Amino acid sequence: MNPRTATPSLSIWRDLDEDTFRTHLVGLEERTNAVPLDPQVFPLPADTSNSRRFSIEDEQKLADAFAFLVAVEQGAQSVAAVCLEENVKEQSLTVRFAAIDTINESLQHSLEQIRSTLAASAAGDAGAHGGELFGLILRLHYRRILGRLRSSKWEKPTYLSRTHKKSLWEDFKNLLHRVQFLYTKKEKPRRKIVEADLESLAKLYEGFEAVPPESDDEGLYIKHLVKASYDKCTSEALKEYARRLETVGPTQQLQSAVKTLRQIEKIAAYYRVTQTLIRASQRHPYYFQHLEFKYLPHYTGIPTTIGYEEWANTCHVHAEVQLIVYYDLQKGEALAAEGVLRPRVIGTSKYLCYLCYLFIKAHGYYPAANTHGRLYDQWTIPDLAEMGDECRGRYRGILKVMDQEVVDRATDEPKWRTEPMTSRENLLDAVEDENCISLWRAPTSDGNDPGV
Repeated sequence: MNPRTATPSLSIWRDLDEDTFRTHLVGLEERTNAVPLDPQVFPLPADTSNSRRFSIEDEQKLADAFAFLVAVEQGAQSVAAVCLEENVKEQSLTVRFAAIDTINESLQHSLEQIRSTLAASAAGDAGAHGGELFGLILRLHYRRILGRLRSSKWEKPTYLSRTHKKSLWEDFKNLLHRVQFLYTKKEKPRRKIVEADLESLAKLYEGFEAVPPESDDEGLYIKHLVKASYDKCTSEALKEYARRLETVGPTQQLQSAVKTLRQIEKIAAYYRVTQTLIRASQRHPYYFQHLEFKYLPHYTGIPTTIGYEEWANTCHVHAEVQLIVYYDLQKGEALAAEGVLRPRVIGTSKYLCYLCYLFIKAHGYYPAANTHGRLYDQWTIPDLAEMGDECRGRYRGILKVMDQEVVDRATDEPKWRTEPMTSRENLLDAVEDENCISLWRAPTSDGNDPGV
């Protein structure tokens, strides 16, 4: 879609020149290494609605899980956002997807397989369909998993072709080496547990490289590897180790160890997402038997000559902003007449960037649940002719608030932050769900898949 259809007199940029706004962004990037904020997570507002089947926490978790499904490739173009529409009249659920780039027909076909599996799970046994769903998600994200493993089987995208990071399993050496410095002599039994967990994962990750690519054996191995990663990330031993690592001090070796743990956490997330979706299908069976996926068409890029990086010459409408604009253009009365409840949260496959965080906070309807703090100056908002006067005035006000925040932060003492990890996994910080459904058992001694 064309993101610029408003006339100059009706533009949301009428009172604040867009080039001025972008110049302020670049100035802030220069003072902060393009990371004005530390990564943060914020509590959701109190759940006061009695008309909803989902609590606000469940709506957020489920929307995040669906957004995760769409992020099948590395890079910003694959970042996705999701809103859930409950229809109380029809007792149905619509999942509305948005992404910077097109959600193509091939991806939509894979998502349709996932949708039908969830519908079958809602109508029957969760365990019987949980294994199928786990396999569908792993196949859909196969290339992404290879990238997270930095496997020798991974064909790097062009923009990463010159990077030379070693395979993830090789980073376990530093992770294991750090253990001996974080436990006292009296804590030797606890240290041994951590070392044993890390050593078993290291062998598993290294062994993956010897499995024939895209074979049945590799499919089984990936399932086992992801499930084992989940088990370790949700164990109290590794959670405690992660807490100790992050409280000792920001040395380069410690930061590297934390990043390795967080990368393992991302791999474990494929099992966690499967669990979230299967549990939801069991708790809300009627919704999942009447589940529909819809996709917002994306906006075209907008050329720019103002940027922090030389290559950054095109502005994009981020997925979160696409959804907010979409719902702001809908008539609330029309939605209510159809029995559709307006979404309360926005699910994302990654934490919010700095500008999406500012936009959502200034907008005020949706909670700004988190941010990784990174500023991307190629960020923009649709400026549309169909926006009414009230909506247009509101967006002008939001842009002024954002611009003032950027200008004020640029007057702070310069602080050089390292580039953050942007994914949203927090298994090492969370309490494991006691209602976890077992979806996978390791291959038997004869190498056969025992199923579910």
